[in-house]
Amino acid sequence: MLSHEFHRIVKQAGLENVRFHDLRHTFASLALLRGAKPKVISEALGHASVAFTMDVYSHIISGMQEEAMALLDEVLPPGKNGVAQKNNANLTPKADIISMKG
Repeated sequence: MLSHEFHRIVKQAGLENVRFHDLRHTFASLALLRGAKPKVISEALGHASVAFTMDVYSHIISGMQEEAMALLDEVLPPGKNGVAQKNNANLTPKADIISMKG
């Protein structure tokens, strides 16, 4: 059986408490961190919906949301028609907003 063979290999490698199923989580986490599309990851894992995948791995993407907003700050003009305004919106979330999510 594959899981027994995996357990033998893990033990030989000196690792403990690593299950075959943990490889799925490692794959999904690393793929999300590297920018893979959630839909692709969801399909690879055989999840019924992207929503389920994102619920399971939402802790991985919390920092990615801040990065995405920072990218918008770089791309969007500083004000209407490119003219600087006094009250420019900074789209990068503040730490207190992110901590409330948890």
